[in-house]
Amino acid sequence: MSSLKLPPVGTGKAQIGGLVVGAVALLVAVILGFAGHAEGFFQSYLFTYLFWLGISLGSLVLLFIVHLAGGSWGALISRPLEAAAGAVPLFALLFLPIVFGMRDLYPWTDAAYVAAEPTVAAKTAYLNTAFFIVRAVIIFAVFTLGAFLYRRLGKRQDDDSATSARTGYRMKNLGGLWVVVYILTMTFAAFDWAMSVTPTWFSGIYPGIIMASQVISALAVVILVMVNLARVNPTIDKLLTPKRLQDLGNLLMAVTMFWAYTQISQLIIQWSNNVVETATWYTLRLGPEWVGLSAFLLFFGFFAPFMILFSRWVKRTRRALSVVAVWALVVQCLNYYWFLVPAFGRAGFQVSLLDVLLLVGLGGIWVAVYARALAARNVVPANDPRLLKVVEHHA
Repeated sequence: MSSLKLPPVGTGKAQIGGLVVGAVALLVAVILGFAGHAEGFFQSYLFTYLFWLGISLGSLVLLFIVHLAGGSWGALISRPLEAAAGAVPLFALLFLPIVFGMRDLYPWTDAAYVAAEPTVAAKTAYLNTAFFIVRAVIIFAVFTLGAFLYRRLGKRQDDDSATSARTGYRMKNLGGLWVVVYILTMTFAAFDWAMSVTPTWFSGIYPGIIMASQVISALAVVILVMVNLARVNPTIDKLLTPKRLQDLGNLLMAVTMFWAYTQISQLIIQWSNNVVETATWYTLRLGPEWVGLSAFLLFFGFFAPFMILFSRWVKRTRRALSVVAVWALVVQCLNYYWFLVPAFGRAGFQVSLLDVLLLVGLGGIWVAVYARALAARNVVPANDPRLLKVVEHHA
């Protein structure tokens, strides 16, 4: 059985460009932060950080899922997913500004606020600075372990054709356990890093929305990456058939449906409670200052892409599906903004210079790290039986 050894992917320009643009944007953002905009810096940093981290974490859980599901479409995207998940250790380091900015981000760090809010005072055994940091360390340790384990097993599968099938079965067997670990770990991460900016409010569905958003973002990125790789690599061009592209489009549509379902379910449950403490989160976002963005997310974040993805032609056409993928990334970035920024008292949807700089800065660093990881390995599993069977049958 032959191997799918391919020439290294040329990502030098992406690495250098991402690093330079990202570093410059972050430097300017830090200078503005020290020049009297510290509070705005940390607020912008939080939502942009969670967006880019979400792509890596969504790629990590997708990696577990594609090994569980089997199929050549999953094998085809596994190496790009591994490369994206490999950025998790970097984002563990980039979490430090959030720790330094906790007083500007999380009201529960203010003793006077806690004393005035009985519902928050009842949560201090959980919501306290020391325990918050300990949980963050554990969360990143778990995610880093998962990313490292699957990247190491993937390398073993590439290097040893004799045991490639056995290694693939091991990744498949571990996938179910790691999906459960991801869900449990990400639940605490969503509670801590995002939902606790409004500590008087709670929703058990909230982490599910964040997880769905991560998977949508990761799927959108991997679609764009595979389409661009197919343009420069004849082997990937042959492997990325309309049928496999349609599989990716179907999955994107399914997760978008789940994301919308959880959003609407949370709204119905919270609003039907008719309790001030639970309704205020939506009262703010459906009020006059934020209703425009809320309506945009409803109609152009869900209904429009959902209806477009019903088209078989769109899902089987590279350029059309790429446009939908870019749009999905824009929507999910705005969704993080909508989830977090209203809690900081900003008067409506106003994109600040710090928002743009930090989005570009963290994005540039992420792209540089991702491009380096993608070029360091064979861009498709060289000895994965799922792909080798396809090549042998000229699919």
